[in-house]
Amino acid sequence: MKKMITSVGIGLVCLIAAPNANAQKDGEFHLDNTYSIGASGTLYLNSEDAEVRITGSSRSDAHIKIDRTQQIKGFTSGRAEFNVIVENRGDDLHVTERERSGVRIQMGSIRTDYRIDIELPESASIRVKGEDDDYVVRNVNGKIYMETEDGDIEIIDCRSNDFEFRLEDGDLRIDGGTGSLKVESEDGDVEVRGGSFNDIDIDIEDGDVMLETSLSDDGRYIIRGEDSSIEFVVTNGGGEFSILKDDGSVRASSAFETVHETDHRSELKLEGGKANVEIRTEDGRVRLSKN
Repeated sequence: MKKMITSVGIGLVCLIAAPNANAQKDGEFHLDNTYSIGASGTLYLNSEDAEVRITGSSRSDAHIKIDRTQQIKGFTSGRAEFNVIVENRGDDLHVTERERSGVRIQMGSIRTDYRIDIELPESASIRVKGEDDDYVVRNVNGKIYMETEDGDIEIIDCRSNDFEFRLEDGDLRIDGGTGSLKVESEDGDVEVRGGSFNDIDIDIEDGDVMLETSLSDDGRYIIRGEDSSIEFVVTNGGGEFSILKDDGSVRASSAFETVHETDHRSELKLEGGKANVEIRTEDGRVRLSKN
């Protein structure tokens, strides 16, 4: 992610406030250290405007590598500090970015290249809060909670049983996944491929939803959208589908049997299971299919 900000500036002095603190030269911040974390501990990460990669592996500690550089053009005065605090709290590891701005650029621009790479035990959990960051999370099997504004999130090969996401304008893509999935999103799209979830709750405003998952007999699946286009692909299992709509439309493949149909409600059935699926939309389109 490369940020270009005109007529506003942040610092030229970069420090790390952590147990292994190292002063960095002006305009650059670099960290490359290992830290302890419990096998069932949680990584807490708070950052902004970074490209973030979090990977689970067979290692027993956490390796954190942060590289942040700035190219500033223009007239500057004063100085600012960019700090990253890394600290252990029991089995958990907290990584917190703190930036205090004290520089003004009267005329000019800033270009920031910022990347965070974290490798941690695959059984650990993550709890992430960001603003404009883009994330790729791979092979993390503990609980995954992520909250961001405009950034995109990609989840790959994570065998967690508990996923929760809160997004504004960013897109969410998940490859695989089991257990529980909860998503709150405004304008971003949600895409889930190859899921085996038994509990899904997706609340989205203007974004689109593409959901591919098997259905559990005791599972409950709820999708709420306003102007959203919703595609639901069932890979295994079956159940009852209740679709509430205002001006929206519903299309279903031949595998689905229409039980009841009105202007504002469609009830369908898919043989092969007893799951309960509820979809609510206003002006959006709903498409059901069996893979």
